Amino acid sequence: MDRLRLKDVRAIYRLIGDIRSMGSEPSKWRGHLVRRVRKLFDAAIVVSSEVHVRTVPAHPKNDIVRVIDAGWGFDGGSEVWQIQTDMLARPEEFMLQLLRTKNPNPPNPDMEIPVLPAPPLRGGKSFVLSQYPLPHLGAVDQLGIHKDSSQDPFTAIQHRLIRLFHLELGRLWTRDALLKARDPSAQLAPRLAQTLAALQSGCSEKEVSQRLGISRHTVHNYVKALHHRLGVSSRGELLAKTAQSNTPFLPQFSVRK
Repeated sequence: MDRLRLKDVRAIYRLIGDIRSMGSEPSKWRGHLVRRVRKLFDAAIVVSSEVHVRTVPAHPKNDIVRVIDAGWGFDGGSEVWQIQTDMLARPEEFMLQLLRTKNPNPPNPDMEIPVLPAPPLRGGKSFVLSQYPLPHLGAVDQLGIHKDSSQDPFTAIQHRLIRLFHLELGRLWTRDALLKARDPSAQLAPRLAQTLAALQSGCSEKEVSQRLGISRHTVHNYVKALHHRLGVSSRGELLAKTAQSNTPFLPQFSVRK
């Protein structure tokens, strides 16, 4: 069986180190990412983006959702191009699993729906799509790499290298969520991370309940658990403490509504 070459693995980790050092603005590190990944894998086009899904109030078809895709792409030209799509579609077209709220008619219009990859990696000879869940953001990070007919097809080893890179990139996102919570020694459970992210976005406990599709009692218990873990006694203290961070890698998106 073919093995990963050490020089290729080192190139992956060098790129991860570059991205980590570039700071919080996606326009800085995403552009570098798509340029370097295109070169590393001798690809035609590379797209790196973050996908959010929201409800569509009073839509006649229950399987139609609002998909917001924000990111950057590069095709070898002089400049990277920004992606900002906002469309109504069926989720299977984007290979995303929706974790819908139990309330079929949510009172909050344009409510975010948590999503998971389905599947994590989809690969072929001319296209590879890798997806990484970002539960603390209610989103999925996507990395799509395309080859044209004049290029050598993707190999199984390249599929593994692409996935290795994306997993390491995803761990930066996860590590950032923990550092923002001032608890780098222990991972937040996904529901605690989702609750914290919702509180940071300005949601009340009732709105967190609606967003995550869980009871208000459960949300209140999650908030108490966050208070205990971070050593605070009020929502104000919780938000003030989690707003501080010393990490240089803070990827953040402001998705247009």
